[in-house]
Amino acid sequence: MAKHQAPTATRRQFLQTSAAAAALATTRTGWASGYKSANERPVCAFIGTGIRYESLVTDAIRFGPAAALCDVDGRQLRNAAGKLDSAYESHGVAAPRYDLCEDYRRILDRSDIDVVVIATPDHWHTKIAIEALLAGKDVYCEKPLTHHVAEGRRILAALDRTKRVMQVGTQQRSGGQFQTAVALARAERVGKVKRVTCGINDSPSCDPLPMVGPPGELNWNRWLGPAPWADYREAPSLPEGGYGSEHPYSRCHAHFRWWYEYAGGKLTDWGAHHVDIGMWALDKSDASIGRYTIEPRRVSHPIEMDENGYPKDDDRFNTATNFDVHIVFEDGVELDIVDYSQRLDFGNGIMFECEDGRFFVNRGKLTGKPAEELKENPLPESVFEEFLGDSVDPAKLSDDESHEARGGAHMKNFMQCVKTREKPISDVASHHRNLTVCHVSNIALRLGRKLTFDPVSERFVDDPKADELLEREYRKGYEIES
Repeated sequence: MAKHQAPTATRRQFLQTSAAAAALATTRTGWASGYKSANERPVCAFIGTGIRYESLVTDAIRFGPAAALCDVDGRQLRNAAGKLDSAYESHGVAAPRYDLCEDYRRILDRSDIDVVVIATPDHWHTKIAIEALLAGKDVYCEKPLTHHVAEGRRILAALDRTKRVMQVGTQQRSGGQFQTAVALARAERVGKVKRVTCGINDSPSCDPLPMVGPPGELNWNRWLGPAPWADYREAPSLPEGGYGSEHPYSRCHAHFRWWYEYAGGKLTDWGAHHVDIGMWALDKSDASIGRYTIEPRRVSHPIEMDENGYPKDDDRFNTATNFDVHIVFEDGVELDIVDYSQRLDFGNGIMFECEDGRFFVNRGKLTGKPAEELKENPLPESVFEEFLGDSVDPAKLSDDESHEARGGAHMKNFMQCVKTREKPISDVASHHRNLTVCHVSNIALRLGRKLTFDPVSERFVDDPKADELLEREYRKGYEIES
C-alpha cells in the first residue's frame, strides 16, 4: 500500500485522541463486554454514515470509543455526529471528542485507530476494506461485501497477507432462529435437504430521473469513486413511503442499490442474507459445491439490457424488479431465489424442503414440524458446535430474535474475535462463496440465459461474455491498492 501523507497533528486532534483514551478509562464497568480493562478496548472509526450506520455505531461503541466518522456528504456526516452523541447518551456514557472527515485515508493513517467499520455503498467496500487491512486495521464491513465476484479473491489475498480479523455484516448468522434452522438441516431432522427457496422482496422502479447538479455538500466525484463516471440524477420530490423514502430517488444514498453500477438490487441486498443462510445449512465448501447451473426462469428489468448485459439507458433504476432464478448444484440439490410477489405461498424468508417434510425461517419465526418437535426432542450441542465452533446452549438461542439483538450479537462476536484473533461467525471466505451465487444469478438475469459456473476457477463454463461481468475495471485514480 502506498503511504499517504499523514496530516500534521493539531491541538484539537491531540485533545480528541486524549479524550478517546479518557473515555476508555471512565467507561462504566461491564458496559464494554468482554474487555477487562480500558486499555484493551479497541478504538473505532466509521466510514459511511447512511442507513446502516446508526445501528452499527450503537452496537460498536459498547466495546470501544468512536474516534472518527467519515462521509463524502457533509450534511449526512453532521447528522451522523448527532446520532453518535445520542447513542452515547442512551448508554449513559459521555461521548469522547471525535474527528469528522470526508477522506477515509485520514482514518487509515491514524495509528490510534484499531477497528474500521465500513457502511459505504457496495461499490466502495472492497477498496476501503483492502486498504484498511493493509493499514493494520481490523474490519467490520456491511454486506454485500463485494460489488462483483473478482473482488472477493482480492480481499481474501489481503486477509492472508495481513492476518487481520474481518467480519461481514450478515447479521442473520447471529440469530438463534437462523442458527437453529441451519442445525435442523444439517442434522437431517426430516431427511436430506432437496430444495432451498429464498423468498425476497422485488426491487423498485422509477420514472426517468432528470439530470441535475449534485447537492452542494455531496462530493459526487468521490462518491462515485471506483465506479464509472455518471452524471448525477435525482427526482424532484420524495418517494411515497417505502425503503429510503427520506431521500429522493437518485443515483446515491439509499437508492444506490437499484443500479448495477453500484450494487446488485435485491439479489445482493436481501439475497445476500437468505442465500447465505441457505448455503450455510447445505454445508457447501469450494471443494464440495462443484459446478452449478443458474437458470433465469423469470426476469423483468426496468431498462432493456444490451447483448452484453448492460442497460441501454442511464436515467432510471436498472436492477431486476421481478425475478425467479433456479440453481441446481452438482449433487442435485436445488436453490431458488424468487421475488415472493408472484410465486410463493410464503413471504420473505427461507423454505427448506427435505425428503420427509419442510420447515421455514425468517426474522420473525421458525415454523414446521421439526421446529415444533424441538421441545420434546432438542438438537444436541454437537450439531451446533460443528458450524458455530464454540459450545452453545441451544435452549437459549431463540430468547431474543429482534433485529437489534441480532445486530448486537453480531458486533459482539466481531469484537470478541478482535480480542482473541479467532475467525468470526461471518468470515470472508464463506461470504464470498455464498455471495458469488447471488452475483452469478444477477449475471444470468442480465444476459437472460442459463449459465454454468465453476466456483473453483471462478469462471463460467464456455461463456466468455458472461465471464466479462465477473469483474470491472476501476476508474482512473480509484484503483485498488494491493
